Amino acid sequence: MLLRIALRNLGANRLRLALTVLAVTLGASIVAGTLIFTATINTAVTDLFSQSGKGTDAVVRPKRALDADSAQSLDQSGTKPLPASLLTTVNGVEGVAKAHGSILGYAAVLHDGKLLGSTQVGQDWTDDPDFSIMHLTAGRAPTGATEVVTDAGTAKKAGFHVGDRVKVATRHPIETFTLVGTFDFGSTPPIGDTSYAAFAPGTAQRLLSERPGSYDEIAVHARDGVSQQQVRDAIAKAMPSGIEVITGRKAIDEQVNQAKDLITVLRSFLLAFAVVAVFVGSFIIFNTFSMLVAQRTRDLALLRAVGASRSQVKRSVLGEAAGVGFFGATLGIGLGCALAVGLRLLFRLFGLHLPEAPLSVPASAVLASYAVGIAGTVCASYLPAHRAATTPPVAAMREDFGAGDRSLRTRTAGGAAAALLGAAMEVGGLLVDGRTALFLAGGGAIGIMLGVTLLMPAVNRPLTTALGWPLARFGGVVGRLSRRNAQTNPRRTAATASALMIGLALVGLVSVIAASTVSSVTASLDAGVRADYEITSQGSMPFGRDVGDAVARASGVRKVVESRTARVRLGGETQSVTAADPQALAQLYRLRTEDGSATLGTDELLVDRSTAKDKGWHVGSTVPGQYEDGDTARFRIAGIYTDVKSLTATVPKLILSATGYRAHQQSDLIDRIDVITAHGADSAQDRHSLETALADWPNLRVQDRGELKKQAAGNATMLLPLILILLALSVVIAMLGIVNTLALSVIERTREIGLLRAVGMQRRQLRRMIRYESVVISVFGTVLGLGVGVVCGLALQRAMAGDGVEVLTVPFGQIGAYLLGGAFVGVVAAIWPARRAARMEVLRAIGGR
Repeated sequence: MLLRIALRNLGANRLRLALTVLAVTLGASIVAGTLIFTATINTAVTDLFSQSGKGTDAVVRPKRALDADSAQSLDQSGTKPLPASLLTTVNGVEGVAKAHGSILGYAAVLHDGKLLGSTQVGQDWTDDPDFSIMHLTAGRAPTGATEVVTDAGTAKKAGFHVGDRVKVATRHPIETFTLVGTFDFGSTPPIGDTSYAAFAPGTAQRLLSERPGSYDEIAVHARDGVSQQQVRDAIAKAMPSGIEVITGRKAIDEQVNQAKDLITVLRSFLLAFAVVAVFVGSFIIFNTFSMLVAQRTRDLALLRAVGASRSQVKRSVLGEAAGVGFFGATLGIGLGCALAVGLRLLFRLFGLHLPEAPLSVPASAVLASYAVGIAGTVCASYLPAHRAATTPPVAAMREDFGAGDRSLRTRTAGGAAAALLGAAMEVGGLLVDGRTALFLAGGGAIGIMLGVTLLMPAVNRPLTTALGWPLARFGGVVGRLSRRNAQTNPRRTAATASALMIGLALVGLVSVIAASTVSSVTASLDAGVRADYEITSQGSMPFGRDVGDAVARASGVRKVVESRTARVRLGGETQSVTAADPQALAQLYRLRTEDGSATLGTDELLVDRSTAKDKGWHVGSTVPGQYEDGDTARFRIAGIYTDVKSLTATVPKLILSATGYRAHQQSDLIDRIDVITAHGADSAQDRHSLETALADWPNLRVQDRGELKKQAAGNATMLLPLILILLALSVVIAMLGIVNTLALSVIERTREIGLLRAVGMQRRQLRRMIRYESVVISVFGTVLGLGVGVVCGLALQRAMAGDGVEVLTVPFGQIGAYLLGGAFVGVVAAIWPARRAARMEVLRAIGGR
């Protein structure tokens, strides 16, 4: 019987529960959408790599001294290439049907002097299906030294046709080639906005290889009946030291696992926002069922009076909640599919091109959606259900029945304790450094948010009195009534505003950290960099030292500092080091040597104070290590310099002599040039001279200090718009909560509204009263949320000062815009409830119908 009653109540309260269902749907959809989105990417990546290596049974490659499990990258300058003679050796091994030597490097197709694609890849051409998924879509394969083929997408974007003359930039000066064909990659498109150029093998070796006459890898196809393990073992016996042979399956797994690691990070990032959305939605569910239970108090009391037990009443209410959760979760799965498509478009909008594939809906997405929808709704409705079950039947039938104040006193005490504990943790975070400070600051932020959430009923009256004063002062009777309505039920107002408070607290916190990061980046560049211009590759690829020679000859150039970011293993841990002239680098960054000397010999390091302290190094310490090419060494600490705290990756922490590093590099490459001119960065003549000197290398860019600041600030806040967009979903859910609360409140106050209309209140005045009430509630949540967010942001910024976020900046303009946005949310949320109240017939409303 109680099941039928629960189903009847669901049917009778369809309109009242509609917005709650929508809140559940939104919360479940972002969980399902995240899992569908990442599963789809995972499937696309796996298919792409599996197709590209399906005929490869073994891979011969240089043994990687560092990051042995990583996939192949375009920059192979730190490893020893495979001599071309090794291909003949591999082909002669028993069990090998054929082998192909591959070359991968940097090559950018140009159109009107601009690089095509966000990433540029050059390679040797092969359409052998056992080694490549490339196949021609037009023209023919390249055979001559001046011929090239490019992917069909790049050709279409630039308007190229077979027979056109196209310019291609590599690490060498620009060359012009004849486009003899275009190609595609089979059923699975490549990852990202990538431009491909493929050359005849000899041309590829000349342009892309670190050492002409060598290969990056050799792919092997085994004879029929020979397993991957067998052919791998046979080849390995014929290989000299420094060469490793792996199975084709392992080569694919390495690439897939590397991509999956990034997908896992992305999934965790998105699920964090899903948790926020679900948490915000729980306030709506709690508020809705609290009001529904209050409105049905007599019905539930009658059930108790005719023999229903407490557990039966509780199960009835929880059954309704489960029904709402099930329906919302079912809709959430469908919306999650649409959200997965939207996430792909959103990431593309922010320049993150992800692989495309048909949507993949894993079982985990379905299960998670129902778990969030049903379990979350049932948990959020438990307290209202418990309150309904424990209400004495006789007391509930009284007109003046209401909840006591004990729970509010308990809640206030708990909120005060949580807020004080959070504040204490924030203060503790100011007194320590490192990860402990971040842990305390983060934990304190959570404590303060929880404490404020619990305290909101207690502070409702004083805050709404202050915030609603303009409405009461200038809005007449309507304004005073709206403020009073917001204060009538503190619990309800608090639960409604809490959803908005949580969302805007996170928005405020993120905005403070982002603004402080930008200011800190700008300050560190102002204080630490003397270069007037910086020259780097747009593809983050190293380039030849002939570029430095060309720059040094440009008019107005006073000093050129060349450097290379390298990797070495120190004490069993891979570290990034800057290989350069140490004295020139020390002058460039104003590094003050505290101990030892900045003059470095072979296998000597100059390190900053914090690194030396963390590692326990001092001048004269020796550290066992290894270069990228596999050569081992004992590195000596020759000097220690004062820390330069910076959020930019430009200020080095470990410096290695460029001369010593080049002995372990397969080619003489650099990846950055800092330029000091005679006139400074404000000279248009100097910049023009530099750009002219770099005319043969269009993939290189010249940036002055202002541009570096802008780029660094953009990098520091690159994800801020994306984070704010994702957090906006929680604000939307909070707005639905305000709509739902007002709509149910209108039903609850039907008789009061009828009496107001009977004594002369006009429809427009009634609509304005509901709208003012909504604005008071939304501004109440907005002010508390932004206040909590800014306070927690200040504490978190101080905890991050040791990591370079030293300059505190509060973006008052943004905070003001968010405050206005909160008021606007209140106006929008009141539209439907206000119109519904205004349409009530006076006599029916007075009768409570």
